[in-house]
Amino acid sequence: MMACIMMLVYSCKKKSDVSVDNLNDQIVAQWEKVSDSILATSKIPGMLIGIWAPDRNLVWVTGKGKSNVVTGEKPDPSMKYRIGSITKTYTYTVLLQLADSGKINLTDKLSKYIPDFPKADSITIRMLCNHTSGIFDYTSTTQFMISLLTQPLKKWTSQELIDLVKTEPFYFSPGTNFEYSNTNTIIAGKIIEQITGNSAATEIQRRILNPLHLTNTLYPSDNILPGSFVHGYGWGWESDTTALPDVSEAYDPSLATDAGAMITDIYDLKTWVENLYQGSLLSPGMQAQRLTLIPAPGEDCEEYGLGIMFKINPPMWGHTGTIYGYKNWAGYCPSKNVTIVISYNATTSKPMVLATRLMNIYLEAVKK
Repeated sequence: MMACIMMLVYSCKKKSDVSVDNLNDQIVAQWEKVSDSILATSKIPGMLIGIWAPDRNLVWVTGKGKSNVVTGEKPDPSMKYRIGSITKTYTYTVLLQLADSGKINLTDKLSKYIPDFPKADSITIRMLCNHTSGIFDYTSTTQFMISLLTQPLKKWTSQELIDLVKTEPFYFSPGTNFEYSNTNTIIAGKIIEQITGNSAATEIQRRILNPLHLTNTLYPSDNILPGSFVHGYGWGWESDTTALPDVSEAYDPSLATDAGAMITDIYDLKTWVENLYQGSLLSPGMQAQRLTLIPAPGEDCEEYGLGIMFKINPPMWGHTGTIYGYKNWAGYCPSKNVTIVISYNATTSKPMVLATRLMNIYLEAVKK
């Protein structure tokens, strides 16, 4: 296994490259300082960071802190980890592919697929993709929370998760506002299954992971993390963060299914988030629809497309991902051709804060 590394990759140097290299060194030194500071003050055990700026021949990939607090092992970039809601970007991409092929229309009503769902005649497929449906988030239901405490390894079906919200109030009338809800993606996965006859996991493998050769990305069928992995700690709401429990394999991923079950490594996620923006798996027209934004004020983004977040300042396209023990960000800045992937192995701090600071350091530096 690779040691925890920091890499600076340059082309063959000429005299004219010296200033470029010196500036890159300065950028990395600032990145190191900021990330070390956040690690020291945030109480998270460890972090993985990858930044790729090919226009400057600059790559910085590192692991800091501990991936296992018992053994003291450091996070290594080759390790896998749970990506939580970044899973949504894969699920929605499959749904958009089905729209591309004419098997579904983004203006279709939910009643066409789940006729017994409340207000199904008022909810469109597009609303599921950009979280304007108003459907209640199943993770906020009392029944779901009780189940997590009493049956953490329960095998959930998507239908069971959908049924949890059928008697819950809507956040607002469908199509009138934005509210991020995991239920939207669970329903999207259910629709994929109805149309294709396969699970969303099968279609993600066939339509995304195989074509892009994402061999270290998987949709797990149980709670076991394969191979070498970063351990995840804590529920995310403890007041005492000095002794967070190891929850890496404490929950069955079916609790998040098509909204948050997937596992990957930092390199596969880099490839994916770049493709998410560039859209090689969709037609240009469908990709344009994916990147059509609506206001989405919140902690992690200001605008939202069809299964993709947009951070205005600094400008980054991507998605956050939280699941018990892990909190992640993967983003791409097209104006500077920079990709940032960050994973924390606890949910007590936000990697978006670090991503913003690292990106701003880069933007400020390249102005000079």
